[in-house]
Amino acid sequence: MRVLALVPGEMETQLSFFPVINQIKNSFENAEVSVVATPAAAAIYQLSKGVTEVVPYNFAAPNSPADWANLLGIVRDREFDVALTLTQSWSIALLLWLSGVPTRLGYGGAANDMLLTATVPRRTGMTSCSDLLSLINVTGDPPALSVNVPRSDLTTVESMRQGAGLENGYVLVSPGPTSSGNTYPTESWIAILKDFQQRQPGLPLALLQTNEAGSQAAELASAVPNLKILRPETPGQAAAMVAAANLLVGVAGYPLGLAIALNVYAVGLLSESDTALPSRPEGDRLVTLTSAEGTLADITPDQVLKKIWSEDA
Repeated sequence: MRVLALVPGEMETQLSFFPVINQIKNSFENAEVSVVATPAAAAIYQLSKGVTEVVPYNFAAPNSPADWANLLGIVRDREFDVALTLTQSWSIALLLWLSGVPTRLGYGGAANDMLLTATVPRRTGMTSCSDLLSLINVTGDPPALSVNVPRSDLTTVESMRQGAGLENGYVLVSPGPTSSGNTYPTESWIAILKDFQQRQPGLPLALLQTNEAGSQAAELASAVPNLKILRPETPGQAAAMVAAANLLVGVAGYPLGLAIALNVYAVGLLSESDTALPSRPEGDRLVTLTSAEGTLADITPDQVLKKIWSEDA
């Protein structure tokens, strides 16, 4: 069976979809799963063994008729048996209707109720995917999130860690920003990192710098002596950097999802709007702090440090 999933959203949303892909693969013999994903996030599927093909498509921006027609042609050519769309857009619903895919599933509302073969109400977070899968008789809990890190990325990062003096572990911080553009205040990060240096002077500190974190990373590197800056070029390199860490402290984003997948101790700083975080079994190595006021700045360094050191104790 050939299944197409249309998944808008950033890398953390795509990463949260990995268990759904694996659940489909486990439920149908010889199932092939292809994904249509946001171009900036498509590379995360390098870490999935379950995906046959990834097609980049910009769900958010207005697409030209040529882009839309090209996607329609791809969907028609692959002769999918099932299409799952996490969107509620007229253009995608119409595309699937015209594509000839016999089973078209999505969330209720707008054009989906008219042009798809079955819909379910949308619920918060990735748990709503279980409702969609029930329409094709896939039931039960999805498997735990897992990733496959390419060997080439492991080798590259090992060399990078040796050059930075990080061979024997480190605390890794992921300042973000989140997909919604939120950041944790630089002054708060400085307080947390300096506390680490005072309590654990022999444990190196490193910062995972994404393209969006450039200015804050520079400020932190200037304020915190001996802070190492790690700049991954691929999601696989980011995963290898997370895997080698003793602890990750970060805002909502795909690095925190990688820590969950790789079973690395992690402290997540969340706002109320952060819903794309993959789940982890109760009692495992994830601790989260969610702002009571809805903004990351409301989480104080003392709250973070108390959570870290109480867990460590």
